[in-house]
Amino acid sequence: MSILVIIALQAGAVAGPVLPAPRKAPTGRRCPPTDTGDEVVVCGRSSDADRIGAIADYSRAMTLPKAQTHIAGVGTLSAEAGQGDVGGSPSRRAMIRLTIPLGGRRGD
Repeated sequence: MSILVIIALQAGAVAGPVLPAPRKAPTGRRCPPTDTGDEVVVCGRSSDADRIGAIADYSRAMTLPKAQTHIAGVGTLSAEAGQGDVGGSPSRRAMIRLTIPLGGRRGD
């Protein structure tokens, strides 16, 4: 019986006191004073004050730009990294590739 009471007390326990939510700093904007009592002026905070800014789209895979440079009159030089399987163990490798076009330029 005492075990049930201990479990019931633990289930309702709070980790600590509930802290009030911090208030935002008031804005310097005030309602304009009205000279006549004929107009109804409604003043309030901006609706954008409580909005979260634009959130980046993390659903797309982020990739680094390709490490590639063009060599004038020769071709293209690029560097790549890869991983393959050699005999059941992973093999990491770095490759430097020089691409030289054959046949010269094509006329438009």
